[in-house]
Amino acid sequence: MNSLKPYPRHQLRKVHPADGVWDFTFLGDIARDKLDLDQIVYDDAMPVPAAFDAMPAYAGRRGLAVYRRKISVTPGRPSRLNFEAVSLWCRIYVDGRLLGEHACGYTGFWVDVPAGDFQDRELVVVVDNRFDFHRSPLHEHYFDFYQWGGIIRSVWIHEVGGSYLKDAFVRTIDPVVGDIHVQVQIEGANGTPLSLELDGLPVGSYLASARMELRCRVPEPQPWSPGTPHLHHLRLRLGDDDMIIRFGLRTVEARDGQLMLNGEPVELRGYNRHESHPQFGPALPLSLLVADLQQLRDLGANFVRGSHYPQDQRFLDLCDEMGFLVWEEGIGWGQRARQLEDAGFRKAHLAMLEEMVCTSRNHPCVILWGVLNELGSNENCARPVLEESINRIRQLDPTRPVTYATMFPLEDLCYDLADVIAHNIYPGWYGCEDVEDPLSLIVPHIHKCIAHVDSLGHRAKPYIISEIGAEGLYGWHDALNGFFTEEYQAAYIETVLCEVAANARINGIALWHFSDARTYVGGRALVRPRAFNNKGTVDEYRRPKRAYEHVKRLWRAKGE
Repeated sequence: MNSLKPYPRHQLRKVHPADGVWDFTFLGDIARDKLDLDQIVYDDAMPVPAAFDAMPAYAGRRGLAVYRRKISVTPGRPSRLNFEAVSLWCRIYVDGRLLGEHACGYTGFWVDVPAGDFQDRELVVVVDNRFDFHRSPLHEHYFDFYQWGGIIRSVWIHEVGGSYLKDAFVRTIDPVVGDIHVQVQIEGANGTPLSLELDGLPVGSYLASARMELRCRVPEPQPWSPGTPHLHHLRLRLGDDDMIIRFGLRTVEARDGQLMLNGEPVELRGYNRHESHPQFGPALPLSLLVADLQQLRDLGANFVRGSHYPQDQRFLDLCDEMGFLVWEEGIGWGQRARQLEDAGFRKAHLAMLEEMVCTSRNHPCVILWGVLNELGSNENCARPVLEESINRIRQLDPTRPVTYATMFPLEDLCYDLADVIAHNIYPGWYGCEDVEDPLSLIVPHIHKCIAHVDSLGHRAKPYIISEIGAEGLYGWHDALNGFFTEEYQAAYIETVLCEVAANARINGIALWHFSDARTYVGGRALVRPRAFNNKGTVDEYRRPKRAYEHVKRLWRAKGE
């Protein structure tokens, strides 16, 4: 099943999946504030999770859609709905009562449902995939990736009492000794006993309070690393409620020009990756998530940058288990003064970052937080937003470095705010129309970017190439090895990876990108053949291009 979890999150708490086939109707371009739920006729069915506009019947359509299903809960007992992602904007109704609204298509959120008198209740979700800066300011039509609509990730129903565990965060103090710090948030604590188990062994009992800071030691600690991705389990029990947190013992630091994992330098070899497929849109089945990671492992990669939004929790679970390192990133692409100076945007952006961090911070695979890909960091308007965003992330999780990927390597004004310097650069691809040998531009430009960063006094910060690449159309070969051929793409990537291997200043690379992904439609697609970003080492169906064997040869030799 698409909704199966790789390990149980609860043993006592009743949790019901709400995935399946829901009643559905597409209403199109109508005003959402004038919607009358009682007048809706549900004339179709829609699977959840899925993007409704990835289905052939609704391909490319934008407007209001409504989902409905019956849910069963214990009468007289409150519950919480957990939506892992609804895109782009939604409202949640139970028994006709509006209970919540959400305006980010890639983060999970919770909706509290008051107790009712009956077991069967009606859940209605109104979804809007139209672009509207005032309602959903985090989504823009110009983003260089297609943004689908619908309930794109799983939905869960949690039955809770008056006192329940709301959140828990496990931080590693010492990965060798096994010392951890546990931060617990409890709703309606009332002095109820709270007990803790680590890997099935009791480690402590406490009187619960709303917020608790506890220190424990894992009985038989085994540090987590890409080569040995050992995982431990913390179980918290509060009366008839419980929560299980899976975590890894590991530390991450950015210091002395290196990214350090458990005190040792780590070299990042990997890809940017969109959650995208022609058939499924962003709602990838579990089998495809596994297959993607198997291909990445075959390539010799150990690193994934989740571009450009928080990733599916199932994908992060798999990365925990398979030992991949992940850059987890908030949604963003190319924001400039119009967005960065808007109070509504900034409020929504901070809320999204909080949801991302609180959802993903127990994953040992996540070693970097990222914000606002390619924002206008060459202008002063970027600094206040970056500063408040990075500070908020550090408040929620002081254990990981924070960065942002800049497309202005020589003009950026905000390097001092980041723990890691990250450059999106495309020498030999963009802006070289009249250059006889575009590949000759790659190495000098990399050297120039690094020299500039170091000249500003940032030599002690790790340096990552967060994007670089060239488009290659699957199956397109030409004797002249011109742009868009598989041959030019392969030669381009070989040139890049040889320089990265030879340059000790470069701590890691995320090639752009793993698989071809749908992007612009309309006029903007003129710069994207097929309306896809074709820089994937595999195409949208995961068929390898010529560059695949080049990457595999270079990275597998490095890894071995």
